[in-house]
Amino acid sequence: MIRKPISYRSATVLCFFYDKNQLAFQTSEAQEAIGDLLGRNTRKLLSQMVKYGLLLRIKNGHYQVVPYEIPREDFVPNWHSLGSYLAKERDYYIGYYSALQLHGYTTQPWLKEQVVVNRQITPAEVLVGDINFQFVYHNEKHFFGSEKVWVDNHRQVYCSDLEKTIIDSLFKPHYVGGIPELAKTMHALREKLAVDKLVAYAERFGSAAVVKRLGFLLELMEIKHDAVEKLQKIRTLSYTPLDTSMPTKGKYNSRWRVLQNIDNNAILSPIYT
Repeated sequence: MIRKPISYRSATVLCFFYDKNQLAFQTSEAQEAIGDLLGRNTRKLLSQMVKYGLLLRIKNGHYQVVPYEIPREDFVPNWHSLGSYLAKERDYYIGYYSALQLHGYTTQPWLKEQVVVNRQITPAEVLVGDINFQFVYHNEKHFFGSEKVWVDNHRQVYCSDLEKTIIDSLFKPHYVGGIPELAKTMHALREKLAVDKLVAYAERFGSAAVVKRLGFLLELMEIKHDAVEKLQKIRTLSYTPLDTSMPTKGKYNSRWRVLQNIDNNAILSPIYT
């Protein structure tokens, strides 16, 4: 049976955040909970609560409540909920491969939580336990297409919708494991993806690279839709590397104006294996 010492002040801190349905907090908020204006007692108390397994130190001055019945060494916080907390005071959404996880469409383990933010965070990557939190800055034009999703029975986070997740991934394919991994995901989602919405998002996103990569993949996977011709009309004439995770050498595809630095076989074979 697990026994964790809980003092009156420890209980006050825990009740304060449980009542707010807030499991991650910073030192200044704990000061408010116990009425410690100078903060000296709070820092000592939080250090003791970490020692006794009541809290997990996320990073300097930031903590996560550990459920009483779970030993601290066995506790794994909800990555998505914690990612939303770490993006505090910024607009955000869970994006890229982490969004695919939330939507239930991933094909490989991924020990990274990717959070899209509208203002840059420094450092852009934070390690919490074994999980790397990556904050990806998107400017105002690229920051759209999110929705609220449940991550457990009590909490929701903002996450890019399916189509915006694909568009973001086309913008930075190396963030989702490269074009073959993205193609495999698109193929798995082909019955659920709204192609007209994809094309509208690509046009709104305003990236020539996204337009070309999307058109190329839709045709390669024989996903037919009238909107594909619209991509042909708005694609630019300069050449764009198809896969940002690969060296920039290969053959030139004149229809979609992409430098095809990965061949069709390498893209299609993971789909059918």
